[in-house]
Amino acid sequence: MATRARIAIENTDGTYTSAYQHWDGYPGGLGYKLVEHWNSPKLVREAIELGDASSWGTHIGTKVDFDDRDSHGNQNIYYTRDRGEACPPHTDSTLDELLNSESWEEYIYVMQQDGQWYYHAVGQGAGLQPLVTRALQDRIDNMRNHLEYLKSREAA
Repeated sequence: MATRARIAIENTDGTYTSAYQHWDGYPGGLGYKLVEHWNSPKLVREAIELGDASSWGTHIGTKVDFDDRDSHGNQNIYYTRDRGEACPPHTDSTLDELLNSESWEEYIYVMQQDGQWYYHAVGQGAGLQPLVTRALQDRIDNMRNHLEYLKSREAA
């Protein structure tokens, strides 16, 4: 399911650089990956600088055939690097501008200057919230639901 998201990092001058991410942008998907695998501001910045992505994995990776999903592994898949489209990162002057821009994204993830991840659920009014607890709880809930599904199939 396409749950669209934006991944941003706060710059030292108070601006925010961000990139769009298309697949599994909910807290238990992308949010969990960010908390578990993307704790280095340097790597997060490098990943965002590659622009909009179909999906983020556990690392930046190298150029792959965009249409050959078997070649993707657990790496990030970018529209520019891997599909040849011009989809550069975006810069917002303020946090308010980032959180309130017109877009299709459902979640915005922000690595602040403190190196911690925060999220904003678009249209739900609250500003930035700490990500770690929400991401872990959503991941656990997703796994629990999947186990229940598997049990129901075995019982059928």
